[in-house]
Amino acid sequence: MVINIAAIVIAIVLVIELYLSAAGNQHLKKKLHKGWNRTRGVIRSIEKKYDTFSKKNVTEVTIEAENGACVYAKEGYFCIYEEGEEVELEEKDGYQRLLGNDRVHKQGVREVLLGTIPMVIIIIAAGILTYVAHLG
Repeated sequence: MVINIAAIVIAIVLVIELYLSAAGNQHLKKKLHKGWNRTRGVIRSIEKKYDTFSKKNVTEVTIEAENGACVYAKEGYFCIYEEGEEVELEEKDGYQRLLGNDRVHKQGVREVLLGTIPMVIIIIAAGILTYVAHLG
């Protein structure tokens, strides 16, 4: 019975770790593509919507670029951007794409580490316990 309870607790911890990893991965800043120019913009509005194409709840971010263009970006469920916040964009031939910003990127790195390190420790401990159990 103790083994079953321990297994349930470990499963719950792993689910929480996966949730943190997914949120952190979304918050990481995207890489700049070759041939694209880096530019800046300011977030003007944030709206939560239901995307009928992907059948998911998304957050639509409206950004005003430096050149006055209006950029729409879809963020997932874990969007933590704020209105009025400055973000980085990449631009090529009049097309802009959201890269992210440093505040959200730092939080994303923390969340990925919080989600990954305990999971790795649990898996290593399970491997060691399995090895020790086979020795004895």
